[in-house]
Amino acid sequence: MKSWSLNGIILLLLLVCLVAINVIAHHVPLRLDATTDKLYTISDGSKKILTNLKDPVLVKFYFSFQNEQLPPNLKTYAQRVVELLGEYQKIASGKITLEVFDPKPDTEEEEWATRYGIKAPKLPNGDSIFFGATFVQVDQEVTIPFFDPRRQEFLEYDITLAIHRVNETKLPKIAIWTDLPINGIPQLMMQRQGGEPWALSEEIEKLFNVEFLQSPSGSIPDDIDLLMLLHPKNLSDKQLYQIDQYVLKGGNLFIALDPNARTEAATGGPAPQSFASDLPRLLENWGVSYNSNQVVGDLQLATSVNSQNGVLRYPPWISLGVSQLDQQHPITSQLEQLLFAEAGNLSPLDNATTIFEALIKTSPNSGNIDAFQLRLGTPEQIARNIQVDGQQRTLLAQIQGTFQSAFTEGTPEGVNDESFVKESEVVRTILLASDVDWMTDSFSIQRLNLLGQSIVQPTNDNLNLALNIIEYLSGNDALREIRSRGQFQRPFTRVLALQQEAQIKYQQEENQLQTSLDKVQSELNNLLQDVQKGDKEILLPRDVQDQIASFREQERQTRRELREVRKILRQDIEELGNNLLLANLLIVPGFVGILGFLIYRRRTNGVRT
Repeated sequence: MKSWSLNGIILLLLLVCLVAINVIAHHVPLRLDATTDKLYTISDGSKKILTNLKDPVLVKFYFSFQNEQLPPNLKTYAQRVVELLGEYQKIASGKITLEVFDPKPDTEEEEWATRYGIKAPKLPNGDSIFFGATFVQVDQEVTIPFFDPRRQEFLEYDITLAIHRVNETKLPKIAIWTDLPINGIPQLMMQRQGGEPWALSEEIEKLFNVEFLQSPSGSIPDDIDLLMLLHPKNLSDKQLYQIDQYVLKGGNLFIALDPNARTEAATGGPAPQSFASDLPRLLENWGVSYNSNQVVGDLQLATSVNSQNGVLRYPPWISLGVSQLDQQHPITSQLEQLLFAEAGNLSPLDNATTIFEALIKTSPNSGNIDAFQLRLGTPEQIARNIQVDGQQRTLLAQIQGTFQSAFTEGTPEGVNDESFVKESEVVRTILLASDVDWMTDSFSIQRLNLLGQSIVQPTNDNLNLALNIIEYLSGNDALREIRSRGQFQRPFTRVLALQQEAQIKYQQEENQLQTSLDKVQSELNNLLQDVQKGDKEILLPRDVQDQIASFREQERQTRRELREVRKILRQDIEELGNNLLLANLLIVPGFVGILGFLIYRRRTNGVRT
């Protein structure tokens, strides 16, 4: 009886301890974020914005909790959003109040959710679901219409952006100087034939007061915080002078050049002689070398594309990873994957007095291609014509210094400027990109349809890079710290490296084979022409027959080697996959088993003593 009573008391005490631990854990704000990039931890950028709140913010969160037809993943994601908003409430120390609503049909909550602009997409059974939030401060409101689970890596950024916007009374002003259709093509939109604004334009207008300039004949506005110059072509001396003086007088500048702008070719207008942009007078003055007639290709970082002959690695489309990005610069330090299309090369001049800092570079397996070949050659020919020289090439650069004016002889003809500046008073910063296509929708996002709503889903970090550049130059550092928080789905980088290594070897061997084939075919064509000139058929010379036989044997041998390369690749990937599977199956159970065995031994030793 005593033994049973003692065991009962022990079980009761264990139950009490279990309840007590859960109660304490519920009230004590302790959390452990074990993810590599601390994806579930509020960033310092968000904390800065929360500590600078001028007035309290009321957050009204709406979600259809009681709808039984909701997908489980949506319910899980909604719980995460609520928990994150709760973290904001704790960090803000009374400056944020969170209210959670379930807008059932025909209720006051549903009416208010609709009034705030929260979208209600329909499920397949016809039920409407609400999953959004409104941020209210005094008389200002900012709404997140729908929390898309596919944007979960941007969740903190979206929430903090809403709080930042509702707290700001004046948005920074950005001027975008370009002839590209960044804010859409109205004629096509009216005919429902596309022509929507770039996703970049839509994102910029959420953050800033934007003014679009198209080859302006007047002056650059004085009240702008940043000038974005995208694909400038054939600018007059008067326009170059405006840019020159804007920088020297303290303006912030970002320029995107391009030796072959695909987005210009896709506008549907009259085809120009060249799709290249350049600013030779200003670039030389800033100490930068750039050849608008050459495109960079990279055999190691080539992007796989579809061609008439199947999937092909296309070197002018460069897929960049962490190792190609400057990890010490705030613009690129937290980015992971970028895609540049037919970019140029930026480099410092030997006599430059400015500081040239490369933020994005290619691999050493890169080379130059004449831009005109992109119009005439096939993808296979373009890939073969790259001459690798072991040099890395710069695609994005930061230029700093006390700039001198490019107009040392004075103002251009027709310009009367009494405030002409010959040299900047303090160190200025300019950011230069050698490609503009990376900012377009084709190379940065996917537009998806979710329950009747158009959703923008990034395919890489291109959009993040553009917004990081803008925020860096316009001075908004807090939001820049938040945006690039890492990825929730991490690729198998070792597997990708194996594939890349084998593909490069495959392509090199294929190029050698193609060169031999072209040489033999050329000789055969010349021989056939000689035969056709005669009146009778002739027998092919013995040396040509031997050459053909030798080539066919070489071709068969190379094909066997290529098959062996692909076989080894598959074996390496399968072995790596098996090792990962074995680790997942054994490590955790093994650890638990060892721990249990040690506890068991300790107890048995205690009983014996």
